[in-house]
Amino acid sequence: MRGTAAQALLAGALLALTAAGGGTDEWAAPAAEKAKTSPVADTPEALRKGRALFQRHCTVCHGPKGKGDGPAAADARDLTDPAVQQRLTDGEIFWKISTGRKKDDEMAMPAFARQIGTEDRWRLVRFVRTLEAPAPSPVP
Repeated sequence: MRGTAAQALLAGALLALTAAGGGTDEWAAPAAEKAKTSPVADTPEALRKGRALFQRHCTVCHGPKGKGDGPAAADARDLTDPAVQQRLTDGEIFWKISTGRKKDDEMAMPAFARQIGTEDRWRLVRFVRTLEAPAPSPVP
């Protein structure tokens, strides 16, 4: 039960993390955090580990493919949305996974800095980047 609650909170956080749309993101990372880049190389091993972390912590809200259709997906965002992927920097995704989010005094996403090590959080960012859906081809 405890793990399920944590998974729901993580999924909610990733959902909030990827809030698409034209307005300001009320859950904005500090500029210094946005500017950070991943120290983890984009390797098959890093992606395998990132996928495993996503499956363990994120699918409850974001679903197995990151579309925001998990069983606890009250407001989970679609992580495959190209607009979301383009709007957020790696550093911002890392910060949001690390710090979590409270919304209206409710935990929308737990902070994972204590549960997931630094390098593994960067691996999770690497995997989240693979979820972007390809842009539709123009019709000839």
